[in-house]
Amino acid sequence: MSSDAGGRLPNPPRADFTLPKVVDIQMRAVKFEAPRHRNFTSSLSSGDGVEFIVKTDGPIPGRALGPALYVGETPVTEMTEAGPNIYRFVAPSRERLTQDAPIILSWTGQRPTDSKSAAFRYRL
Repeated sequence: MSSDAGGRLPNPPRADFTLPKVVDIQMRAVKFEAPRHRNFTSSLSSGDGVEFIVKTDGPIPGRALGPALYVGETPVTEMTEAGPNIYRFVAPSRERLTQDAPIILSWTGQRPTDSKSAAFRYRL
C-alpha cells in the first residue's frame, strides 16, 4: 500500500531524431585511402572512391546510430562534419554505386522505404 497521495510523474520528453532535409549534394571522384590504425588493420581497402558533400537545412542529431547516405541500396557510412550543416560522406569504392540511383539520407541500418521521391540522383 502506497502512502503517496500524488499522481504519477509525467514521462520526460522524447528526443527528436528526425533527420534534417538535404538541401544540396555535390559529388566527385576521389582516391580513397584506407584509414591506418595503430592496433588493427582496417577492413577497407584503398582505391577509387566517391566523395559526397551533403548540405542540410539543420544539424544531424547525435545518437547511437550514425547517419548513412543511401545510394540506391548501398549505404555510405564513412562520414565527417565539414562545417555547419555540411557533411562529407565517402564511398570507398565506385563499383557498388549504380548510375542514376536515388540518394537519400537516413540512419544506418534503416533503409529508406520511399526512394522514388528522392530529390538527388547519383551521376558521376
